[in-house]
Amino acid sequence: MLRFTASAGGARVVALWLLIPGVVLAPFVFWQTFWGGVLFCALWLFFCAVCVPLHLSTVRGSISLGEVRLSRGILFKSSRRVPTRFVAGVCRIRTPLLALAHSSLLVVYTSGCMLILPPVSDRDADPLIHALEGGGL
Repeated sequence: MLRFTASAGGARVVALWLLIPGVVLAPFVFWQTFWGGVLFCALWLFFCAVCVPLHLSTVRGSISLGEVRLSRGILFKSSRRVPTRFVAGVCRIRTPLLALAHSSLLVVYTSGCMLILPPVSDRDADPLIHALEGGGL
């Protein structure tokens, strides 16, 4: 059984990615009112800097012989389970920021859904890809 968690560097990269919509939306909020813009920027920054890395630190996953399990959540736990026999392909995404953080984002394609795994460290990504592509554990 392979177990994996989100890497700390990958969580920081995801938080940086989520800052981009806030930067785009901030001028529109500041246009309405200055203090509303300040509040919006403070809340968005808190969400990106604290909430997202905290949430990604709760992600736990495992790949066993018959299924991929992914659980996450702070207050409300959620779990996903995908049988490995339905895995049609795996895509490894490495942006320049993820490469600096030594992390990879894995997208698992199945016949019925697409499962986006959290950013995992590079040393965990290779065995995960090998196991998901049918190479065995």
